[in-house]
Amino acid sequence: MTTSYTRAESQSYSLASAKYVASKIATDLRQVQRYYGSPSDDDIEDYALEAALLSYGRYVDKIIYGFQRSGNWILSLEYTSADGTLVADDRAGGIYRHANTDGAIFTSYLYYSWKWSQLVGADRDDFVELLPFARTSAPAPGYTGGYHTSDRTYSAHGTGFNRSTYRPL
Repeated sequence: MTTSYTRAESQSYSLASAKYVASKIATDLRQVQRYYGSPSDDDIEDYALEAALLSYGRYVDKIIYGFQRSGNWILSLEYTSADGTLVADDRAGGIYRHANTDGAIFTSYLYYSWKWSQLVGADRDDFVELLPFARTSAPAPGYTGGYHTSDRTYSAHGTGFNRSTYRPL
């Protein structure tokens, strides 16, 4: 006679889970600030809140933070959303510290998910009111003279972000 046991996972991705994952993004951005002088403390808090709310609503596909010069990324941290498939939850940090950011500006770029396009009218307007700042349309920055490395995963209950770093050669 054999006996088997099963366990049902009752936890799901909540707003608290999304805030936990976003706190790791904030930690990364604080390390960027320490090495390069930007973004500001207030901007870091706003970016983390935005990431948490968008992630919780499943409205984000990718968020990129970093320095750009002449329309190209110099150094960036790219957080790609992964819904229900993540196992790892790495420690934040490990930011590249030797990029030449002279004359570059710190900025972010957001790619919304397909679910965002399904949100219309008053529902979208109500959600946008919750966000700490308004985004405007702009062309996506390019990449030159560097490479991407997938280096971290931040998750809670299987959902969160895979981070990749774009850095100079």
